[in-house]
Amino acid sequence: MIDLILLAAGNSRRFRSREGDNKLLCSWRGQPMYRTSLERWKNAADGRLDGGKIYVVSREQEILETAEHFSMVPVFSPESSGGISWSIRNGLKAAQKHSLAVSGKLADHYVFGVTDQPMLTEGTIRRFLEQAQKSVYACVAWEGTLGNPVSFPRSAVEELMRLEGDCGGKKVLRRHLDECTLVPAAREEELKDIDTLEQLLEAEQADSVRNGR
Repeated sequence: MIDLILLAAGNSRRFRSREGDNKLLCSWRGQPMYRTSLERWKNAADGRLDGGKIYVVSREQEILETAEHFSMVPVFSPESSGGISWSIRNGLKAAQKHSLAVSGKLADHYVFGVTDQPMLTEGTIRRFLEQAQKSVYACVAWEGTLGNPVSFPRSAVEELMRLEGDCGGKKVLRRHLDECTLVPAAREEELKDIDTLEQLLEAEQADSVRNGR
């Protein structure tokens, strides 16, 4: 069983636009960026979690409500202002509590994805989830460069829970690279996350050219 934890509670410190300071609420191809990510994950994960659920960690009410609308489990995480480690910790706690309450067992794998990768395709997500089911650790990568999403075994939960501040799961993953399966992205652009308004505009332009829009 795979529990999928989507992180949508970042501080967006480097992002500034007329639509507000939260990059995830800014438009990507006609709808909020986070919604594009949630829809792709929902479609790609269908039938591939072996009974697990999708959890969405956020501080934004709009994102939490949309997650619930998509039959995902919303996880309110105000502590995430203190860094990504809080999002990871609160996501894991929610996933474990929910799994035990519903099925009486914990997930075999915990997959972490981010919601500011609007060019990550459903095809790459599907290939990654299929590999995550049969690997100890798994990570989407491009020519050896580690990206997101990442899958961790249940045995890594204690290490993930000990992360502090803005230290993410890659710190844990790098201790176990000999057990990690790298899943190649279809294109390098898929691994790009959006941190600034300029990056968002450049990514939209590149996506339009690629798709002939």
